[in-house]
Amino acid sequence: MSITIGEKRTLNVESLNEDIKLFPPVHPITPDMKLTHKGVSRLVMLDRYTFKDTEKITLSNGDFVVLTIKEDPKFPARGLGFIQAIDWENKTATVLVEEEFRGVLDDPDESTTGIIKRSLDVMEKPLELFYEQIAKRNATGLAAVEKTEQKRKEWFEKFYQELVSMNFIPAGRVLYGAGAGTDVTYFNCYVMPFVKDSREGISEHRKQVMEIMSRGGGVGTNGSTLRPRNTLARGVNGKSSGSVSWLDDIAKLTHLVEQGGSRRGAQMIMLADWHPDIVEFIISKMQNPKILRFLIENTNDESIKKTAKEKLKFTPLTIQEEAMYQGIVNYKSIPGYGGFSADIIRSAEEKLATGGTYTVHNSEFLTGANISVTLTKDFMDAVENNAEYELRFPDVESYDAETMKVYNEEWHKIGDVREWEKLGYKVRTYRKIKAKELWNLVNICATYSAEPGIFFIDNANDMTNAQAYGQKVVATNPCGRAA
Repeated sequence: MSITIGEKRTLNVESLNEDIKLFPPVHPITPDMKLTHKGVSRLVMLDRYTFKDTEKITLSNGDFVVLTIKEDPKFPARGLGFIQAIDWENKTATVLVEEEFRGVLDDPDESTTGIIKRSLDVMEKPLELFYEQIAKRNATGLAAVEKTEQKRKEWFEKFYQELVSMNFIPAGRVLYGAGAGTDVTYFNCYVMPFVKDSREGISEHRKQVMEIMSRGGGVGTNGSTLRPRNTLARGVNGKSSGSVSWLDDIAKLTHLVEQGGSRRGAQMIMLADWHPDIVEFIISKMQNPKILRFLIENTNDESIKKTAKEKLKFTPLTIQEEAMYQGIVNYKSIPGYGGFSADIIRSAEEKLATGGTYTVHNSEFLTGANISVTLTKDFMDAVENNAEYELRFPDVESYDAETMKVYNEEWHKIGDVREWEKLGYKVRTYRKIKAKELWNLVNICATYSAEPGIFFIDNANDMTNAQAYGQKVVATNPCGRAA
């Protein structure tokens, strides 16, 4: 028996089923199987959700593989293809990439022929080529909790019929993990408790985020409990580097932890509108120098100007560059611009007018996460009333030892400066800002960099049924914010 996949290439089913026998969780291919999906859905199924021979113990010439066809540190491209030859000594293989995936190949010969040579480390052999195989594995795993063989068979059949008919499609982590015998999470996304405001608390939070992502889950974090930049840290007789710098450290885990060998994790990081670091947080991911200059020139708030200036990097023209751009501009008076386009001449004029090139500092800052601002009703009322808004945080600098002990034990459970103040603890107002200035900053940055998103946290807590269980909304996972 053979099946046709990809570009009318055939795969020997008997041979593949022999390989499958070495992997107990995988169900063999049978003649009635037909669901393979198409396009991106097919690639996602084979790359993310199928059981694979990751150790390559059955890999041989002619095998169908999923692999990284374009290696990029941030955005690797995956594709499908067939093994043409394997060099076991050098741990590489020559692969014929399916035609629909060749568009991302930079090398002209590779993109034309589809023949590429890649490390074995970036390719895997999927053993489940049909959705029915995944459905059988999932049904087996879900029915495994039953105590008798008869019940396991009964519930396997019930689960399988619902899955294979697509009346019910589990989340991706269930598709990947159920019945596979692997130590992965069955939950797609998690929301973490507030971060405890200490080095130990941050380290523990970071550890848990790493563990969740390594098992395939996405993570949401609210960093509003971390003390602001330059706030006194008495224990080390120094000052805090601020919430945003610590949140960047947590976000970097996304780039470090691979999930299933092919995907990066996903994080959502949030900060409250009342937090004194909120301006730095909002601007932190702005990569457009023109927008930073626009902010500097069009805001009346000095902290926004200062933060935008700190993000903006200016490199003056060298003498040689200035001469080159002036030479280009000189062609402006010549018919046809001496072969230069009008856009090139305008760009040269702009470079001369500004005297250099604007870029941004820390272009990779917080890129491991999406970011959102948690918006309160108090803030939105201040926007509507064109009022000032206080940026506040517990006044840890003035706390005595007893109060500091309470802060260390309780603040991360509260996570809201308004509630903390109601409990009778002193709160410091770091400064005031016109609410509309902050609101405009959110909108400008979101418009031109798609960050930050917004999350109406008071509304979420008013409407959540979690309150019935004595809980509250802290943040959302990456799927739950408004972009």
